[in-house]
Amino acid sequence: MKKLFMLLFSLLAPVPVIAAAADAPDWYYPQWLAEAPHAAVFKVRDTVNKYGRYAGEPKIITLKDLIKFHGHFCGGLVEGATVLSVAFDHLFPGGIIDRTDLMIASNNSACGGDVAAYLTGTRTRFGTHLIDPKLKESDFVVKRLSTGKSVRAVINAATYPHDVRTQMKKIESGKFEPADINLFQDLQWAYAKKLVSRPATESVDVTDNPDYTWPEPPCKDMGKRRDNDYKNVPEVQ
Repeated sequence: MKKLFMLLFSLLAPVPVIAAAADAPDWYYPQWLAEAPHAAVFKVRDTVNKYGRYAGEPKIITLKDLIKFHGHFCGGLVEGATVLSVAFDHLFPGGIIDRTDLMIASNNSACGGDVAAYLTGTRTRFGTHLIDPKLKESDFVVKRLSTGKSVRAVINAATYPHDVRTQMKKIESGKFEPADINLFQDLQWAYAKKLVSRPATESVDVTDNPDYTWPEPPCKDMGKRRDNDYKNVPEVQ
């Protein structure tokens, strides 16, 4: 009887909420970033399955999602998201980013490259995410395939974080002290706070249809992506 009572009690008891709110602060996602007035938020459109049509509803991507994908929170991640938010506004004036309809060129930085791939849905192995060493870490060229329109967006000179870059070079030289690691994080966070405290357009220069030569794909020809080929198939009544 006691075992039966315990079983019934466990079935009737409320289910505990394990996961935190989607954009709530967490140990890797500081409160000041979660509450920042101009932190980038992206509304994206995808398909419903491998050979599916367009989904009826968009998804929301926040900086918290980007941190989970990238592995850590850093100034470069916020920088890339800020720049691409302006680029997307030029390519998708309706506000919904079609991740089946993009290609992008970025620097090979771990941070900027990850932001480029995640937000656009492009893939290096399919030739839609191209790596251009001539681009700075904050410099992206994005093309909307269906319209042919492209934009180039980059952090403007007044915002560019020279102190962060100087400290980064010091660490990468191998001639640094442990305190330099702490200083680098402090400088990165100060830069990120600056970016999310004001509208992205104040930090970013953008050029429509730039004179840009797209680089060759960095991977050998590994075929084309096929899982978005059926996005416009009519619905069956």
